[in-house]
Formats: sequence, structure tokens, C-alpha cells
Amino acid sequence: MDVRLVGFVRWGMTRLLWLSAVALGASLGVAGVGQGQDAVGVPAARWIETARLPAPEAFQAAAADERFVYAISSTQIARYERASGRRVDASHPPAQHLNSGFLHEGRLFCAHSNYPRTPEQSQIKVLDLASMRLETFRDLGDYGGSLTWVVWHQGHWWCNFARYGPRNAETFLVQFDPQWREVARWTYPPTVVKRLGRYSVSGGLWRDGELCVTGHDDPWLFCLRLGQAGQLELLRTEPIPFTGQGIAQDPLTGGLVGIDRPARAVVFARRVADDPPHGVQIRVMTYNIHHGEGVDGRLDLDRIAQVIRKAEPDLVALQEVDQLARRTGQVDQPAELARLTGMHVVFGPNIPFQGGKYGNAVLSRWPIVRQQNRLLPRLNEGEQRGVLDVEVQLPNGAVVRLLATHLDHRPAEDERLASVQRIREWVLDMPERPAILAGDLNAVPESAVLKELAMDWQRVSNAAAPTFPAQHPSRQIDYVLVRPARRWRVVDVRVVEEPLASDHRPLVATLELLPEPANPRQ
Repeated sequence: MDVRLVGFVRWGMTRLLWLSAVALGASLGVAGVGQGQDAVGVPAARWIETARLPAPEAFQAAAADERFVYAISSTQIARYERASGRRVDASHPPAQHLNSGFLHEGRLFCAHSNYPRTPEQSQIKVLDLASMRLETFRDLGDYGGSLTWVVWHQGHWWCNFARYGPRNAETFLVQFDPQWREVARWTYPPTVVKRLGRYSVSGGLWRDGELCVTGHDDPWLFCLRLGQAGQLELLRTEPIPFTGQGIAQDPLTGGLVGIDRPARAVVFARRVADDPPHGVQIRVMTYNIHHGEGVDGRLDLDRIAQVIRKAEPDLVALQEVDQLARRTGQVDQPAELARLTGMHVVFGPNIPFQGGKYGNAVLSRWPIVRQQNRLLPRLNEGEQRGVLDVEVQLPNGAVVRLLATHLDHRPAEDERLASVQRIREWVLDMPERPAILAGDLNAVPESAVLKELAMDWQRVSNAAAPTFPAQHPSRQIDYVLVRPARRWRVVDVRVVEEPLASDHRPLVATLELLPEPANPRQ
């Protein structure tokens, strides 16, 4: 997915917005939440942007499943591939005023109304994901407000009917049974209504037993519970990196999906505690597997998998990987290695080869939330090289970027230096994102290539770590590098003593990703 990730400038703007909102809360006399107290409290956590997908239709809301992202405008829903960011198709026929959407039982349900016309008419629209046809699922007629969000939760439909302007305090939530009989309704606390200005509640969902809603243009998530006497009770507020509108759960990461309306982009976010998190260890392996052929001339992919399993890595950057090529029996090597190791896999093909493809691959113990194969400069009729650029979500919710590559092998350094410059351009789009560069660089430590890389990356060890040739390694050409240096602590680096499975030996680095400091410049 061609997702532009947030860097320091966006982080700083979001943090400033959050601090400004806190100050605003203080100026309004907003107190902390106590038992039975109806007030906006000090945030116990915040949401940070992890990724974004440009989408002109991202005007009202967004939703996502494991494969696709759905950007919702007033009249249409566009479907984008998560893996590439490519717009695949769009809904038909056009709608009038769509609002938030949520995925349920393989269909996308959207709130819909005739806003700003009166009398207010509300419907629930449903998108068939096979045909992309948008039809009316339930016509609610004039129910006393404009439907802005709807979800299915614990055997009931939950529908929010918005009122605007001086009557926005009349916005109400309705619980319906499966036969669409009204069970109960609630209004919102005065402190929430006060934050809405002249607008209303635009998005909502149930999360961990709490009702979480958003306003129209306020960067806060309001966490509520069902109260007595028909009024919702505010538990707390949490800063979010998008200003209201419709929100949805991200089933792939467990986070939220929202929109940046001015930028026309879908925004992905994860929740982080304000208390600094503990660091997390990551074991990274880079391994040129020589398409599974060992120095003994034997093609044995299971032997490669055994080497990987024994090292117990969390992330593996693989080079010289075949997919369905004749020389390796038309085996899908990435898929087979994933099966043999029990890890997630993505493949980055760089050239067509013998009826199949040839390139780099990444194995991951954790979910891969974004992938993009990027081609590197090709000079003087050399072999096309590439970088497999992926993002992985760690168990603590952090997202790490891994760039797996294999640079040109010829003696002249021109193409390798051009590749380093291109990689520099790619990483500058998110300078504060913790990132790992791993692969066969075909360059020794004292080369101009490694000196150039040192401008942006830190090698995990400056000690000699020969990886090639496998039987009697005499020079290091395989590396693991990290950035920014302040986010990483090197625990251990070693070359695996494996002389047969490939013509390279694997390099394994155990790293600790450190918590993000309060001041990103530290």
C-alpha cells in the first residue's frame, strides 16, 4: 500500500493540536472525571497516526478490511488496495449524503440521509463488495434527525441521529433490536455537546465495551457508557490524529481508521499510553539464499527453512528468491518458506525469470500492515534491483519499517551509489519512523557505498562480520542498519555458522526498539 507515513513535522503539529485542546479544556473549566462525574478528563492515552492513503473520496469517512480500504464521500465509496494504494473500483449508483461506514458480514453498511434538506429522511445503505452496487438496506424515514453513523453490536443495531445548530443537544442514540423495534435511546452529555460547537456527532463505534464517538472537526475521541435516565456518561477523552468525521475499526491492526478531510486522505491510527512504553526486542536476519541452492549444488529449500527456524528471527530479509521459475521446479519459494517457517511473507519481484519471477522477500513473525516493491536505478544494462519496503506491527502496537534489498554486484560502485541516493529519498518521507535496512549490499565496510549510507543509517556493528563466501567467509557484504539511531539499542550481532545451505552466511542482529522520547529531537 502506497501509504505516506507521518514524520516529525506532522507529529509535532498533532502534539501541538493536542496540547492546545488540553489548554482549551482548562480554559473552559473542564474537570477530571470522578465516580459519576460528567466531565472531560485528562486523557489517559492518545492516538498517533501510523499511515495514510491519499484518496480524493475521503470526505466523510473511511473503513478497511484486511485487503482493502474504503474511502467514503457524500455520493460514492471508492475501494483501494491496502498493498499498493491503487484505486480498484467505486460504488454505483450515486448516493445523496453518505456518512460513516462499517463492515459487517462481508458487506459495507453506511449511514445515509438527505441532509441538509427537511423534513429529514434517513436510510442505511449497504454496499455489495462483489458488484460494488450500493442499495438501501433499511429506510428509517423521518426519525427526528439525520443518521450519521450506524453499527451492529451485541445483537442490536445502534443508530445516531444528529441535530445541528442551536438544537444539537437533541442529538440522540437509538438501540434497535434485529426486527428494528426501538429498545432505548440516549442523549449526549452537556460537556460533549459543548465541544461540538454548532455541529453534531459524526462517527461512532463500540470498542472494548465502550462507546467511542467523534465530532465534526474536533480532534478528540469521546469514550462513553450507557447511563441512567436516557443520557450517556462520559468516561474520558483521547486525542486523535484526525478531526472528527466517521471512524471505523481496523481489523488488521486493531486500531482506528479515519480521514484527513482537507488533505483528502485515509488515516490509520493506533492507541498509545501516555506513560512511556517499554522497549521491545526484534531479532532481524538478512540472508541471501541463492534460490535455495547450496554450495554443494543441492537445491534444498527445506534446509534454508531449517537455518531460519534455528535462528528464531522475528524479521527476515531474503535475497535471490525465485517464484515459479523453471530452475527451481516452478515452486513458489516465498509461499513455501512461509509455510515451512510459520511466518507471514511478502515478495518483491524485480525481474521476470524462466517463466516466473525473481527478487527479494520478507518473512515476519508479526502482521505486515503495508508493502511496496520499489525498483532501484538500473545503470549500464545491469540487472534490475529493488527494495521491498514493508511495515510491520509489533506486539506493543508500534510500527517498524523494514527495507529489504540486494544491490548491484559489479565492481563499479556507480549503480550502488545511485541506489543509496534513491533509498535516502524514500526514507526522508518519514524521518522519525523507526526503520531497518537489511540485505546483500555487495559492498565492503570501507566502501564508498557504506560511507554514503552512514549519512542516514547506523550499522548495527562496526566489528568485522564476514558473510561471504559461505564456506570460508573473508568479507562482509550483508548488513543490518537502523535509523534513527536514538530509537535503537543493539543487543547482539552474529554471523550464523552455516557453510552449505547457500553461498552466503546469514547475519542476525538482536535489537531493542526504544520508546519514543517526549522530545523527538532527543
